[in-house]
Amino acid sequence: MDDAARLRRTVRRCTAVVVTALGLVITALAGSTMSPVGAALSVGALGYLAASFVFVPEWAADDESAADH
Repeated sequence: MDDAARLRRTVRRCTAVVVTALGLVITALAGSTMSPVGAALSVGALGYLAASFVFVPEWAADDESAADH
């Protein structure tokens, strides 16, 4: 994987962390009622983060294993 692809992946993951935090803040500020927007943002961002760590593309896995040797 080249440096630009690594940077794009890092930016996407960092954005997902920020969106998760934003969703939690929106949910907390909604008070006693559950904010569907905040919950949806948090769940979607956490789902993306989980998928990005579990499902690694072949080209990324090959490059990372080659860097280890």
